[in-house]
Amino acid sequence: MGMPPQTPPPYPPSRAQWKAQRAQWKMQSKMQRAAYRASLRGTAHRSIIGPIFLIAIGVLALLMTLHRINVDYFWHWYGHWWPLLPIGAGVLLALESLTLANHSRVRLGGGVVFLVLLLALVGVIAAHNHVNWQSVGDQLQLGDDVNLAEMFGNKHQAKERIDHALPADATVVIQNAHGDVILTAGSDDQMHLTVDKTVYSGSDREAQRELDALEPLITSSGNVVTVHMPSSDSKVADMTLALPATAAAQVRIDHGDATVSGRKAAVTINSGQGDVELTSIAGPIQVAMHQGDFTGRDVQGDFAISGRMNDVTLSQVTGSSTLTGDFFGDVHLDHLLGPVHLHSSRTEIQAARLEGSVTLSDGDLTMDNAVGPVLVSTRAMDITMKHIQGEVRVKNSDGSIAVNVVDPVAAMDIENRNGSVDVTVPEDAKFTVQGVAVDGEIDSDFKLTQNTANDHATAFGSVGGGGLLLHIVAEKGDIHLNKAGASADQ
Repeated sequence: MGMPPQTPPPYPPSRAQWKAQRAQWKMQSKMQRAAYRASLRGTAHRSIIGPIFLIAIGVLALLMTLHRINVDYFWHWYGHWWPLLPIGAGVLLALESLTLANHSRVRLGGGVVFLVLLLALVGVIAAHNHVNWQSVGDQLQLGDDVNLAEMFGNKHQAKERIDHALPADATVVIQNAHGDVILTAGSDDQMHLTVDKTVYSGSDREAQRELDALEPLITSSGNVVTVHMPSSDSKVADMTLALPATAAAQVRIDHGDATVSGRKAAVTINSGQGDVELTSIAGPIQVAMHQGDFTGRDVQGDFAISGRMNDVTLSQVTGSSTLTGDFFGDVHLDHLLGPVHLHSSRTEIQAARLEGSVTLSDGDLTMDNAVGPVLVSTRAMDITMKHIQGEVRVKNSDGSIAVNVVDPVAAMDIENRNGSVDVTVPEDAKFTVQGVAVDGEIDSDFKLTQNTANDHATAFGSVGGGGLLLHIVAEKGDIHLNKAGASADQ
């Protein structure tokens, strides 16, 4: 049997053949990866989280622009509840994945992830700093407050003094766009005006020309004298005026502080951005503010303020006191001897007069020595009221209420949701009680008829022979009726 013929082994491929084969392999691998990616894109479903977030942000921005939502209170709320944002996003993503599990996968874009992280960062900042977003731009000098002339020019100053005769029973209108206004009482029947001018320029000659042109325009119409200062971002004019004490004053200031003292006539202030301080005013006062702190002391007349304010301090007012608007700082009121009315989007306070003080600060409302009828209506605050005389009405939620009244005990109507109610009355007081605690308990130092059924605790009865009704309701909270100056064993 013969051997099969021997075939020579194949020659090794040439270098060109190896290059062509490797190029073919790379092309096949590239086509396989492209096909795989195309299949993934074909079966992927873009998540609806992104559109939902964009719609929600747009709706909230529109409502805040239309002043349907208070901006600062929204950020305060958002700083507290922002963790619900990633939780909600996760729930939506999980529901989408379960719903589309048999059809396609859910794809969450990098832009949506970045948006969620950005909103979470904003929530952390709002939670820890209680940011007043309205003032952030002002603190950073953004928008209208960017002063390019100050950034690129040198500072030049000059002072000018002007004396102007005033008619009898004059009303002086002061208008200043950029600069402070200080108004004091003069010693004669003239207006003495001092203007401190500041301009920013890279040229001394140009600066002097601008300083010379920065002149107040004084016009008269009957008994009304108008002082108008035409300033701009690069031109600041601080005005100090000494007027007869009996001359009425109207001040409009856009960017700057207003200080008024020693007046015996009506005062009107319209402040855009800056602090306002009023002292020793014997006449009615009206103040409108957009942003800044307010201080008022020793006012003999009616007082009214409205707008947007940061810290507010008002004391020693003999007339009525009305405060309306949004308060983004602490509010302190004391010795307001006329009717008191404070109204904001969150809180309303009324009293016949305030012989003591009221303070609103960081979720706390304290009132001491007020004369009723007293009304307090708010939410998410711990309320403490001491030495209250007269009728009391209090409504609150998500906070505690503690009321201490003096004899004789007047009618009382207290309602609280998600919080306790503590009421302290004199030991020998005469009154009638009607109390209801839903999902809570009632504890009383006085002998009352009490029942508990279906998570409702009730207490009713007369004390000291009976008197005006104390109506107390606590929902998801306890009621404590305390006897002042006595032990609780009776």
